[in-house]
Amino acid sequence: MPSKQNIAIIGGGWAGLAAAVELCKHGHKVTLFESAPHLGGRARSIEWNGMALDNGQHLMIGAYQKMLECLKTIDADVTKLFKQLPHRMLMMDAQTGNTAFDLQLPTYPAPLHLLFGVLNTPSLSIKEKLLLLLRFNRLLNTEIKTDISVSEWLSQAKLPVSYCKNLLEPVCLAALTTHPHQASAKAFQNVLQQTFNAPANFTDLLIPTTDLGRVFPALAKEYILKQGGEIRTRSKVQQLQSEGSRIKSILINNETMSFDQIILATPPVASAKLLHKQPGCEKLNAQISRLEYEPVSTLYLHFERPVPLPYPMLGVINGISEWVFERTLSGHNDVLAVVFSAQGKHLKMPVDELVETVYNELGNIIENLPELLHSQLITEKRATFQCHPDIDKDRPNINTGLNNLKLCGDYVYIEENNQPGLPSTLEGALRSGVKCAQLLLSNLN
Repeated sequence: MPSKQNIAIIGGGWAGLAAAVELCKHGHKVTLFESAPHLGGRARSIEWNGMALDNGQHLMIGAYQKMLECLKTIDADVTKLFKQLPHRMLMMDAQTGNTAFDLQLPTYPAPLHLLFGVLNTPSLSIKEKLLLLLRFNRLLNTEIKTDISVSEWLSQAKLPVSYCKNLLEPVCLAALTTHPHQASAKAFQNVLQQTFNAPANFTDLLIPTTDLGRVFPALAKEYILKQGGEIRTRSKVQQLQSEGSRIKSILINNETMSFDQIILATPPVASAKLLHKQPGCEKLNAQISRLEYEPVSTLYLHFERPVPLPYPMLGVINGISEWVFERTLSGHNDVLAVVFSAQGKHLKMPVDELVETVYNELGNIIENLPELLHSQLITEKRATFQCHPDIDKDRPNINTGLNNLKLCGDYVYIEENNQPGLPSTLEGALRSGVKCAQLLLSNLN
């Protein structure tokens, strides 16, 4: 048995928390440092008009197996945290208010869920349905030798134009936070494979019944403290102090502290600052410096009365809105969240104009839309890394050039069955945190 280690985790987002939980589970002493007053990073709770909402809307599905494993570890009741629904991709036209595409996926194992879903899609002819099934199956299962853009990949697949324009391209933008003409086909194929070539419930939508801060960060904090760990918020790490090939100490709030092992779980820009000029980290720093970033904006709309949607999540085409989420299950049936991914004209619009445009689009889609009381726009300027072709070459690995320092975060490349890395998602962050902790533990043996 390896001796128990005193381990510092720098960063209290989902990746850092997942690493802390995994290490505490194995009996190590963990101290987690977070510069902000709250945990959760970019997926945390905020207070608005007396309501607990999320800093940004996140989509979770049954394929998020690492999230479900982490929640099980901390004794969370998943049946209370989420309502599980068969996935429905209901795409609405912002100009006409008509349904552009409606794909409902029953909870059947692959490939039956897709077969039944496509055959029951009302907007396609029988010929289009059969052609779609044949070509989409080929799209999913044909290896991409050389990475190209998603737009080029879909064009080569000769899928029905309506299916690409009204469904796959919006899904690509949402999943990779990168426009299809810039996005990695390999990364998108991996996302589709992990969703569609999977057990029956992997496509199901997991709708939180509370705000994100209570889904994982609060419960993880409780678990870490119960296991004897320590969490210090408002604690900014100013410097990593190295000696030879190890980190000797870290400077936190002008206090010098020493640890046996250190995990750096901060966002890439913050990590690069701490790793600057550290011995052996030149390649890692070069990789991080090549990463480009995309914003995600969430517009919260508070109405005078409840706004029921035909499904808790709607896609929008031919408008400025992209995805609309209702917040009924989290206790706010009079609030909608409208999400905008990556660069777009929404970023250049005055907020009042954006709100008016979105309200008018929703008015075309939703009958008898109530009066709007309040609105709040939240933009994370560096919400995700841009998932361009061959992105994994620019993503750093868990190991750094220093023996007792490891890296985790959704931007860190995790080698799994020779598959492309996940895009910037909560599942990707959790996988990275757990894998980082497991690698650290294996090195101790």
